[in-house]
Amino acid sequence: MANMDYPGPCLSCSAVDGCAGEEQKKAAAAHYCKGLELELNAWKARLYDVVVDIGDLDAADKDKVADAMALIKSTVRELDAVAEKIKTECPSDMAGAESEIGGKLETLRVNYTKALEVISPGWFGG
Repeated sequence: MANMDYPGPCLSCSAVDGCAGEEQKKAAAAHYCKGLELELNAWKARLYDVVVDIGDLDAADKDKVADAMALIKSTVRELDAVAEKIKTECPSDMAGAESEIGGKLETLRVNYTKALEVISPGWFGG
């Protein structure tokens, strides 16, 4: 399960930025992407439970969480795209990607919290 305090798939991308050779850089980027993939899978599992339980809400409560859920779903798709881009392009400077990923993970946390204000956390997953 995703840790809401976890800053992202790695504390810093200096492992990629500091690589001497292209092969090392690709290996470090792949490792970074694997961490991101694990983080996204944890979020997707958590959000799946929320999406399923939204069906049990009344219309007024569904409206309250609709915007947050739409933003969560689009943010997860954007994170998937960033991870794929890192895997294929293997950028020499990861600072921009790391900043983008951190911002998107923060968006997930904020909107997940908004959804929990409407949906009882005892309804799903713990």
